[in-house]
This record gives sequence, C-alpha cells and structure tokens, in this order.
Amino acid sequence: MKKILLITLGALLPFICNVQVLFAQNSTVQPVSLEQALRMAPQQDKKILVDVYAAWCPYCQRMHSDVYTDQNVLDAISDYFIWVKINVESDNKVKYMGAEMTEAEFARALNNRNIPTTYFLNKSGEILGIQPGYIEEGTFSNLLNFVGSNAFLNQTFDEYIQQR
Repeated sequence: MKKILLITLGALLPFICNVQVLFAQNSTVQPVSLEQALRMAPQQDKKILVDVYAAWCPYCQRMHSDVYTDQNVLDAISDYFIWVKINVESDNKVKYMGAEMTEAEFARALNNRNIPTTYFLNKSGEILGIQPGYIEEGTFSNLLNFVGSNAFLNQTFDEYIQQR
C-alpha cells in the first residue's frame, strides 16, 4: 500500500509543482506591449511605467531579477501602472502617438541615454518623469507610490518619504 501511495505521489508531484508555478506566474504583474498599455491606461485610469533596458546590462538584469520581483514593487505597479518593457536593441515594432517604430527607435525617441531607465507616462502616454539607473526595491516601491498616487504634484520625494 505504501508503494502505491509513493508511486502515485511521485507521479502527481510534477503536476502539482507545475500548477503552483503557473499560479505564481499568473498572480504577479506582467508587462504588456506599448500598444496594449496605451489602450489599457485610460480604461483603467492608470499611468504607464516604461522599463527601458538591454539584455546584456547587469544592472537591468538585477532590476528584473531583484526589484521587479519584490512584492511591494509589484503591488505598487498593480495599483497605479500598466508596465511596459522596451529593449534598446530590439527590432520589435511598437506604435506610439501614431508612429510605428522599433523598440530601439522608440528608446532613441525618448532621448534615452542610460540603462536601465524608468519612464513614467500619464494615461495618455505623455512623459511625466524619468528616473535613470538601478534602484533598490525599497526606494523603487516608494518612488512608484509617490508618482502613482500623484503625490509628486504637491511635494518633493523627500517630503513624501518623511511622511511615510
């Protein structure tokens, strides 16, 4: 009887693990295309978070593996933003303000000079602010909440942090 139970559990274990992985992937915030974000943002009354990166960039890799996986960061993105990833070397096409271009051309159109760089766009796709460089998860989640909640309209980031 124990053998049958162990064999059954052994056969079901990979399935159970796959279900847990699938559930975890579906329970997190996922980036969408720029076109989708521009459609979704006004409908959901959210801003657009544009993550400009390069695949070879170690700081970009750290942002994706350490920062964008942090639950506080994901919560802030979920609450306030539609997330878009733009690869500065990609030939994938995007549409922005009626113009079609590659992701690389879009990054140049943003006058992007550093990677990683985070762009905050309003729900119409206009740039609200830019934050270049790697940002630790605690600071990044505070920044996302600061911009997302519109606190930036009437106070500095330092004032916002002191109030938290």
